[in-house]
Amino acid sequence: MLPIVAYTDKLTVAPGESLAVMASSFGAREYRADLRRIIQGDTNPQGPGYKDEGIQLDLGGARQAVPKGFYPGSCVIVPGRGMLTGLKDFTLAAAMHPTLLDGRERTVIALPGFARIGIGSDDRVFGEAMGHRLVAASRIVPGRWYVVSLSCSSADGRLTLTISDENDAASEDLRPEQVFADVEATTCTSDEILIAAMRGDDGRPTGFFDGKIDRPALFETAMSHDILRRLLADFSRLSRMRNLRAAWDFSRSMTTQTICDVSPFQLHGKIHNAPARAMTGWLWKGQELDWKKRPDLYSAIHFHSTDVYDVAWEPDFSFVLPKDLKSGVYAVRLVPDGDEDAAYYCVFALRPPRDRPTGNTVAFLFPTCSYLAYANHRLGMDVPGTEIGMGRAVELDRHHMFLQANPGIGFSVYETHDDQSGVFHTSRLRPIVDLQPKVKSFLGGFGSNVWQFNADTHILGWLDAIGQDYDVITDEDLHAEGLQLLSRYHVIITGTHPEYHTHNMIAALQGFTDRGGRLMYLGGNGFYWVVSFNEDMPGIMECRRSEAGIRPWEPGHGQFYHAFTGEYGGLWRRNGRPPNHLCGVGMTSQGFDICEPYYLKPPAKDDRAAFIFEGLSAKAKIGDFGLAGGGAAGLEVDRADASQGTPAHALVLASSTRHTDIYLMTPEDLLDPTPDWSGTQAEIIRADLTFFETAGGGAVFSTGSIAWAGSMAWNNYDNEIAQITSNVLRRFNDPEAFTMPEAAEKQH
Repeated sequence: MLPIVAYTDKLTVAPGESLAVMASSFGAREYRADLRRIIQGDTNPQGPGYKDEGIQLDLGGARQAVPKGFYPGSCVIVPGRGMLTGLKDFTLAAAMHPTLLDGRERTVIALPGFARIGIGSDDRVFGEAMGHRLVAASRIVPGRWYVVSLSCSSADGRLTLTISDENDAASEDLRPEQVFADVEATTCTSDEILIAAMRGDDGRPTGFFDGKIDRPALFETAMSHDILRRLLADFSRLSRMRNLRAAWDFSRSMTTQTICDVSPFQLHGKIHNAPARAMTGWLWKGQELDWKKRPDLYSAIHFHSTDVYDVAWEPDFSFVLPKDLKSGVYAVRLVPDGDEDAAYYCVFALRPPRDRPTGNTVAFLFPTCSYLAYANHRLGMDVPGTEIGMGRAVELDRHHMFLQANPGIGFSVYETHDDQSGVFHTSRLRPIVDLQPKVKSFLGGFGSNVWQFNADTHILGWLDAIGQDYDVITDEDLHAEGLQLLSRYHVIITGTHPEYHTHNMIAALQGFTDRGGRLMYLGGNGFYWVVSFNEDMPGIMECRRSEAGIRPWEPGHGQFYHAFTGEYGGLWRRNGRPPNHLCGVGMTSQGFDICEPYYLKPPAKDDRAAFIFEGLSAKAKIGDFGLAGGGAAGLEVDRADASQGTPAHALVLASSTRHTDIYLMTPEDLLDPTPDWSGTQAEIIRADLTFFETAGGGAVFSTGSIAWAGSMAWNNYDNEIAQITSNVLRRFNDPEAFTMPEAAEKQH
């Protein structure tokens, strides 16, 4: 287990800016902090060896390690602003669609201490008010819509709980179940409303609801359930009702944290822990698939007891990054109780100054979107097919065990919530225990078995080994500053697995290469999924895996458009920006056992590619070695494909062949699932080493393989793969413009 975990308030920071560190003890009594520059994170003894560099910066002495908890679960919190007190007659109502009933009591809507509607541990709806608890006789069923209401009439002295099954919303012959109690009405003293949760004894939200809630409302009189149903179905009419105290239209301000009240009292609220918005509601029957065109059909929020946005720990300390500290990948190292082997690393990027260039002409694009997508992933523990896809037994270390013991830390977008719905959101405002050096993974192939960040340190280590000065910029920087930031550089180098990108990022990279920039794509499965950020919620990212692609879940019918931006989710290939157009290759297969060499093809002898193989002896294959699966081509591989946008003048210099049968075709290419679409049988399953020039004098070099960097690091970076990569960098960093072939230039 991990005795201490932590996170920083940012993943990217500039010299002269401050960084806050939030830490929690999970057994540690005290800790000391220092600052390290991360150079090589792979601890494999067959590799170059772990390497970091201490930075002389006083981060204070020993600090007490204070336990802080994880508190997952989403809801809506509405301050009453004095508008709830004094209520005696009332109706509390909502449409609900539970997705998980597992013996836990759950809250649909509550005025804490006054009234509440929920679902009991026996799967029966209950209503509480005036010291009474009414319980329905029939059990509800997950996956169905219900309208529930709790009303009190002081004149009649009656409390009424009503439940109607809305599975056939078109039917007028609905026979709701009602439960009554004679009560002596009391006055409301609550000054807030919670939707999908209640307040616990410690004041925190608890009793979370798993499922969708739509059109919650509060009236200042007892309402007939039949009239109530009609009003909830027509919010424009509802908002004009004189006895309406509040009604929350979840389809308004969809891209923000705000929950809008359509009543004159304007009791607006906020979401807590980022539940999923832009979800099909009670009235959705397939009439429209884009929430922007019919937001009234997308007035539901899907809440989860496992949602996490911000764990909201108090900062332990903050510090200012020295103005003369060079750009790079750094970590705040926390050493608990003097045990360096148990140290925790809070990794972040020190970007160049915001107001001026450093003079470096090379930048490494730190793929924080992909790190967030995989943040705290449990693929080797919770996904049954992982061992088969690896071709070996899963290796578990301390951080994996910590994740299993602390699910409240939040999931990656590769997991599902407890109700089996997909995890749309991932956040950096929590510890990300696999974003550390020295961490092994499940998917990195035989050998080092590193993934994402640690695999990317093979590239950082190579840059250090060849003495190349460079800046580090992150996906967040690129999203915010676009081509203005990229224009500082001749060369942009990607990580091994830059899979997730926003529209701003893709557009900026395309504009960079079109205008003479040079892109070195040193990975595989890049530029694959659409993701989006939320301007109202810093640090969170949304991913909806619409239509095809290798994916662990679907977003659900009618829920393919992102809530944060309204963009259509899914593959960039389906959104008009296939990776082949940007970098010449696109995802074709994956397998996590053995990697293969590349075999040179005739275009490798083209004069246009001479600089790539300069200084190398003639041979038929390259890269039959490596720290990732024993070869340079593998794990996830990309192919050139003119039908997907690979430029006609692109040179496919080398290709891998005959991967193992663990490598299977991607779903977007597999139109007919016959048994011959596997690594040993399908020619389409290969990595294509590709080069092409752009009309603006730029150029692109793509490896089409995650494993490439693992071969670069072989023999301490003294090998042909590292030499090829160095050759490309040297020429790409030369400002002399590239020239497209004459035929291609005319066509362009």
